[in-house]
Amino acid sequence: MFMSCNLVSGMFQRLDRMRKHSFGSVILFGKDNDTTISGVWVWKGQDLAFTLSEDLQIDYESYSWKKLDPESDETKTMVKEYFDGKGDFDGKSLNQCKTFL
Repeated sequence: MFMSCNLVSGMFQRLDRMRKHSFGSVILFGKDNDTTISGVWVWKGQDLAFTLSEDLQIDYESYSWKKLDPESDETKTMVKEYFDGKGDFDGKSLNQCKTFL
């Protein structure tokens, strides 16, 4: 688990220059040797912010990205759960929450 936590912390550190323009809530699910990393990000614009600069592209390809529909009830529930750090999370076992401010 600590290695997954370090991956997220390292990504946050490398994305430091995005702090003025973005917000993210990343959650680590599972337990040692069986973890999943998932998160919700908000930033200016409609496209992936990581493609704007080569400096930001270090980790983003390691993750799958999906644009959320703001009108969807499923999206509203997911965003609330991730930003609160509480909820059902589709049955996944929450371990840690990390917030990028």
